[in-house]
Amino acid sequence: MAAAFVEHRPHASSEHVATSHYVVIVDESSVGGNFTTQAAAKKYACDKGYRPVHVARERHLQDRKNPAHWRSDPC
Repeated sequence: MAAAFVEHRPHASSEHVATSHYVVIVDESSVGGNFTTQAAAKKYACDKGYRPVHVARERHLQDRKNPAHWRSDPC
């Protein structure tokens, strides 16, 4: 299956903006709705079989093309 990215929402340019929810992004589209925790979003992606699952290292660094912005999370 395709890779999944767990991202914070809303997008923020500052690390001081609060997270309201998390989304799972696959092939540039949000799948599975909104999640209240990063762990719930990761579990959803793992349970659906997406591999690898990438989680944002920092809220304001979410460039999917830059591997340094992500940590691969084992399922």
